[in-house]
Amino acid sequence: MAKTGGFAKFSLGESRNGSVLLPTHFTTAAAATAKGHKFGDLVKQYATKGSKVTDENNIALTDLMDGSAMAESDSFGYGTRASATGDAHPLFDGGTLNMTDAETLTLENRLNTAQDNGNVLHEMAFSIRGDWLVENGLYDPETKLLDQDKLKRAEQNIVQDLFNKGFKLPLGESEDDVVWFGVIHQDTDHLNMHLWFAKESRETRPEMMHKSGEPRGVIDFRAKKRAESQFRYELESETVKLDRNKLYEAVGEYRSNLKSDALYSLDHGAKYAPDLKKIFEALPQDLRGRWKVGNSQLVTDEKSRMGPANRHMNALVDKLLANELHDDYQAFREASLKVDDSMTKNHGLQHQGQAKWSDTQDARLRKEIANGIYRQFNETFTESDDPDTKKFHKDKQGNFEKIRRAHGIDTQTKEKPATMQSTPANLKKLNRLAKQMMQGSKEEMQRARKMAQEVEQSNHSQSVSDESLSRHL
Repeated sequence: MAKTGGFAKFSLGESRNGSVLLPTHFTTAAAATAKGHKFGDLVKQYATKGSKVTDENNIALTDLMDGSAMAESDSFGYGTRASATGDAHPLFDGGTLNMTDAETLTLENRLNTAQDNGNVLHEMAFSIRGDWLVENGLYDPETKLLDQDKLKRAEQNIVQDLFNKGFKLPLGESEDDVVWFGVIHQDTDHLNMHLWFAKESRETRPEMMHKSGEPRGVIDFRAKKRAESQFRYELESETVKLDRNKLYEAVGEYRSNLKSDALYSLDHGAKYAPDLKKIFEALPQDLRGRWKVGNSQLVTDEKSRMGPANRHMNALVDKLLANELHDDYQAFREASLKVDDSMTKNHGLQHQGQAKWSDTQDARLRKEIANGIYRQFNETFTESDDPDTKKFHKDKQGNFEKIRRAHGIDTQTKEKPATMQSTPANLKKLNRLAKQMMQGSKEEMQRARKMAQEVEQSNHSQSVSDESLSRHL
């Protein structure tokens, strides 16, 4: 961190150095007292606009890279560089963006109380790259204007989570038990926002004490990284967030389609049937119905019971991604690499041995394809009533079911006798049938009456003929 000799002359063209870094220091009450320093002097000296920027007050902060220990700062008074700010009232806290003289006096007294009670003063610095400020509309390199209010509000929004989750217990024992303030420095090559905070009341909780009897100064590394991410998210423009979300969505969509297309190709084509057969025959049969990769990557180790099947599985997935799924897989990789590039801009170059985001997504894709195949071998065939709910539907006569049946797993379900269910559709059928039966009965009755009449008429006619015959005789 170097002085620039003026306000808001931030370095540009450092897109791979990380957007926001968070170096951290702490000073114990005993160490400050031994040197004749008071915590409240930070406020008094910073609020005095006549103080001079010197090399002694421009000592670089060293980033804490692990959570096991934290260096105690020898640069007490770093915040006294009042001429590094552009505000008449440069200090801010949780209640205001520009503290008045009365408010700074109260702050000074509270910090001195925290020191008298033996507590630790923590110092954190948000070091922000100029390119990132420009990209998110926070800094105009032409006019040298900086959106200080938005930067201050972002710090206000993240501190409480840091105080509550950065230690074994919340740092404050009540809502106002933590005293804190911040300030912005503009005369260095990167913008620096500083944050100082301390517990005000005396610490008595064993979980928060060091074996020496002093309060612990260590901040949880994960909480520190979370604060860094939250701070960055608070300041990102909607355009930047939208572009990043589109990349994540594209990767997720490609992965979903690749998985579905892989299962369809395997189930419906004869080309990969021998590969599927090899996988099935290598599966441990006593785990039937529970075959899966699990939460880790495909384990091919000889000690793993799924190892032999996973080795065949790896070869099959490689074939699919190199042939039928080649184009979509390349698009998936390109979108993943764009996310890698975005992360490098935000976080800087990765540490040695750290897996890239694109590689973890590739491993996830392979694992999900493999688990999808194992699931088809585990399950009996079921027809879906709603074809839109899933992108892949196993075929009754597809390769997965053929292999299962060939190895003694019968998926043909026996037909059950139809049972009448009281559903609206069945009630309609019953009503229609009843009407038909009633209509048929009416017609039968009408035919019966007609036949009876015809018989009666026939009998009457016969009687008349007999009577006429007798008369004639």
